[in-house]
Amino acid sequence: MGPGTGDTGPWVVERTRRTVELLRILAPREFRTRYRQSVLDIAWSLISPIVILIVYGIILTGTFKVDGACSPYLSSAWTGLVIWTFFATAVGTATWSLLGASDLLAKVYFPREVLPLAAVGATLVDLAVGAVTVVIVVIVQDVGLTVHALGAIVCVLVAVVWAAGIAIFVAVLSVFLRDVTHGVQLLLRVGFFATPVMYESSFLPPALRWSASVNPVAVSIDGVRQSLLCGGTPRWGLILLQLVVGVVVVVLGVVYTRSVESRMVDVI
Repeated sequence: MGPGTGDTGPWVVERTRRTVELLRILAPREFRTRYRQSVLDIAWSLISPIVILIVYGIILTGTFKVDGACSPYLSSAWTGLVIWTFFATAVGTATWSLLGASDLLAKVYFPREVLPLAAVGATLVDLAVGAVTVVIVVIVQDVGLTVHALGAIVCVLVAVVWAAGIAIFVAVLSVFLRDVTHGVQLLLRVGFFATPVMYESSFLPPALRWSASVNPVAVSIDGVRQSLLCGGTPRWGLILLQLVVGVVVVVLGVVYTRSVESRMVDVI
């Protein structure tokens, strides 16, 4: 049932069902499209963070003597890069997902949040590949893995949920205000430096350490480092709080999308 039809029934359940069905189709297609006619294929998901790791790694370790708190610097920095690269790629590609499908939006009705969520879903493949390389690096560098390493899965989920929620909002807002696309790219560039990706949160100035608790990507990275690299227990209270708030952001994104989707075709 399309928007504006006066449906007052359990639209949440029906919309969720349709969204899941479409995601099964669109997420794999989005992934195949991204690497179509690419010689290196999915290897590109690793090339970019590797180049960043080499450049910034040399600067930070050689000039500022940065090191990991519980593990060699390579393990710490690579863990942060894999999570940040997923988040930035997911949000960045989702920003254009609705704008790039203007013809489709005009021809057929479907839950509009499917497109940004499909962009996030396609990026999960890159995240999975990156996660495997993190485990390999950790093993090669002889970082002792404990049972606490399983907690890293929940910590990564924080970044995934927040990426999904933000993706919905920026994709929809970009339809009505094209400046959002430029603003998102700027914020992602600034966020790379403001988030403890290439360094650990303990290196933040005391006056800015609070940001590592409100930034969901920072919380995710710190949690993974603590559970995977340090063999300890992450701040579960903060992890669960960020996870719950992230789910609320996703729900609010869907509600907002439903409230404005009838006007999208007129402005896109």
